[in-house]
Amino acid sequence: MAIKFIIERIENQKAYGTIKWTEKSLQSGAISGPYGRGELPSGLYHAEGKMLLPKPNNEGFCDSLKNCWFQVLSPQFSTDRTELGIHPDGNLIGTKGCIGLIDANTKAWYDAFKSIGKNNYTVVEVIDNTQTP
Repeated sequence: MAIKFIIERIENQKAYGTIKWTEKSLQSGAISGPYGRGELPSGLYHAEGKMLLPKPNNEGFCDSLKNCWFQVLSPQFSTDRTELGIHPDGNLIGTKGCIGLIDANTKAWYDAFKSIGKNNYTVVEVIDNTQTP
């Protein structure tokens, strides 16, 4: 898998973990939930290059250096959840079901998603390690 988000603990309906993109030498702390319908469901997603969206002046999608963006994730399983993605975790701590990157500067992640290309995608796997015995 190209990108893995591993949920390591859940506190106050916020899922905390680590997101890794080994091929791009990227690793960050991340959060999902508690807003909307909670954390991102476990499973496989596609992050398509054509679905990297700028989000200027939208604090919820900006890091502290004002890098503002949203990478749409397309679930590869049946779900009624929509508007899922990866973005900087700006403004209030937590997301509405996305993966929020907890980094002061997320430009390397933005550049990595941009490098996918408009007609390609990378796979994102979400693993909830709190569910294992």
